[in-house]
Amino acid sequence: MSLWALIPIAASTICVSQGSPSPQSAPRPEPIQIRQRGLTDLGAYAMLHELCTKIGGRVSGSPEAERAVAWVEKQMRTIGLENIQRVPCMVPHWVRGRPESATMKAAGIKTKLAVCALGGSVATPRGGLEADVIEVHSLKEAEELGERGRGKIVFFNRGFDPTLPAGQSGYGGAVDQRTSGASAAVKSGAVAVLVRSMTLADDDAPHTGAMNYTDPRKIPAAALGIQSANKLSAALKKGPVRVKLEMFCQTFEDAPSASVMGEIRGSELPDEVIVMGGHLDSWDLGQGAHDDGAGITQSLEALRILKVLGLKPKRTIRVVAFMNEENGLRGATSYAEMAKASPQKHIAAIESDAGGFMPRAFGVTESQHERVSGWLEDLRQFGIERINRGGGGGDIGPLGALGTVLFGLEPEGTRYFDMHHSRNDNIKIVHPRELEFGACAMASLAWLISQEGFGR
Repeated sequence: MSLWALIPIAASTICVSQGSPSPQSAPRPEPIQIRQRGLTDLGAYAMLHELCTKIGGRVSGSPEAERAVAWVEKQMRTIGLENIQRVPCMVPHWVRGRPESATMKAAGIKTKLAVCALGGSVATPRGGLEADVIEVHSLKEAEELGERGRGKIVFFNRGFDPTLPAGQSGYGGAVDQRTSGASAAVKSGAVAVLVRSMTLADDDAPHTGAMNYTDPRKIPAAALGIQSANKLSAALKKGPVRVKLEMFCQTFEDAPSASVMGEIRGSELPDEVIVMGGHLDSWDLGQGAHDDGAGITQSLEALRILKVLGLKPKRTIRVVAFMNEENGLRGATSYAEMAKASPQKHIAAIESDAGGFMPRAFGVTESQHERVSGWLEDLRQFGIERINRGGGGGDIGPLGALGTVLFGLEPEGTRYFDMHHSRNDNIKIVHPRELEFGACAMASLAWLISQEGFGR
């Protein structure tokens, strides 16, 4: 998941007529079948293990990303999906290069800092860059440094709000310094920026993520591990600190790539489409397990279970593995363009891009909240406790303009940003049953939409 997933998705202005849900005392038989088969097979975990260990991190434009495209096609063929095809898009091609390094010098003592380049950053000059450090806590503070910032490395040290309830991360309240810090700091003449990683985890694994240059003067931008950020801040309170930073990243011309789609064709209303998916690309420091290999394999597993059980949906259910969510949404844009030109109607889209933890809720477009709430009894067996207003994410967001009802799977989120965009995001921290519960919940929701629709 990237910053794009936090951009609010407006409820569609094309309202679908709303049926009144009938009282329900017990789950329907199909979701029960889905749970029993899914939690016996644990197919999502088997696929995710293969994706993570045989391919690993999948930055858009990389050889690994292209191997992942072929891997998804193979999985779809194995499952027995129809209409398997690539949806082409041109994607950014940024490469990290050789390992980065940062060394702090304070009171005559040199200390290595855990650092990683932010996605899209420029490199340091050959041999590295060394300068005094100045600490700030907001974009405005950086912009207003004036001459005090000239020639300095600006250190953004605003962390997550630790007082938020479990499941609320504080990501949205801190991430602007990652995405826009370099362009804010350069206004005062800074030569580089360091940013406190977007996490509350007490470790020293730096977290990368997309950053954007809105100023033509581009300076290197890197993230520090939390423990390193704390060391730097403590040293600055005692006196002057210099840091030497060395990074080797490069941005090349956009590269050709593709999202991948495959489906179970509807038996009665094949031109009404329900999309399920996540994003196939990931950052490179880890294996992209929770972000977002989980969403990809949950979506594939959902259709695999329906196929194995012989359940034939009335409407078409399609899986899309979107490319380039992390730093551009090019796959989302190209798929929405294809959908707009198609005679088929995309009635619903379900996205999983918040990790493979135990499911707790689905978010849904406001217009269908009451209708979908009537299905809660079917979904409780998968950990779903509530239906929230407002759904979707970055990859399915563009479909909202077509009148598509948008859904987002909302798992338990307390630990998500412990590993997000870092080396910690690997298969070892994914629980097979939690991942499978999410796949079963998505399969059941897609089945219910396929059979009942949203009324006429």
